[in-house]
Amino acid sequence: MQTTPLQASFTGQLTLNAASLSGLPASIQSALGQVGSGGSATGQLKQESSARRQLTASAGSSSVSLVEYDGHGYVSQDGGGYAEVSGTLPSSAGISSTDLTTAVAALSFQDQGPATVSGVSTERYSASITLPALEKLAQALGGSATGSTQLAPVLAMLAPYVTGSGSVDLWLSTRDGSLVRGTLSGSLSVDVGAAASALGSLLAPSSGSASLPTGTLGVSLSLGFDVSDYGAAVTVTKPVATSTLPSGGGWSGMMGMGSGAAL
Repeated sequence: MQTTPLQASFTGQLTLNAASLSGLPASIQSALGQVGSGGSATGQLKQESSARRQLTASAGSSSVSLVEYDGHGYVSQDGGGYAEVSGTLPSSAGISSTDLTTAVAALSFQDQGPATVSGVSTERYSASITLPALEKLAQALGGSATGSTQLAPVLAMLAPYVTGSGSVDLWLSTRDGSLVRGTLSGSLSVDVGAAASALGSLLAPSSGSASLPTGTLGVSLSLGFDVSDYGAAVTVTKPVATSTLPSGGGWSGMMGMGSGAAL
């Protein structure tokens, strides 16, 4: 999937329950309230090669198109002209087969048997996602995958204040093992008040907690994607840029990937 031409479609749904939260800045409280009623997004990915991809996504009345083309990045919002991100995109080693094997083992995927997806014969694999499972995954990767070094301590810090679980399902072609479909769903509750109190005590033990937020935040998330046209004649066109954008300090490649990175 890192280099093969393909196309993919995505759908996602996010719902927040912030009814019990209080003490947050008005701007954050308002933003949470807007998302709370439910937000959905759709997207399409075209991949010609490891260095040529285009992702289009829309949510509500807004849309964005991101293009990675031979080490350069381009962005277009709401159907407007493209702006080129200054500088070349950094390279990335991507996700190795060893990392994938480690992830599968850490999440304990189970074979659920055969299934036909869009006319393709597949084998379905499922795994439960819990905070301990994610901690195990981060520890198993041991820094070999991008971000895993930073992820482990964050998960350990959040563990006392987060409850919930989720599941992931993958459908792999029985012909060649290629990924045909994937889904992710889950719900969790974050004790924002307890987390803020603990963090406040850690950073400023004598400041007290009068101004800290209280309550819990509920989060429900569902994601799904379908992959097709492996090896087909997929073409990504180089955009004509009408402006330039500065590259951000955290820019790690278009769509979170560097040239040669995994899908």
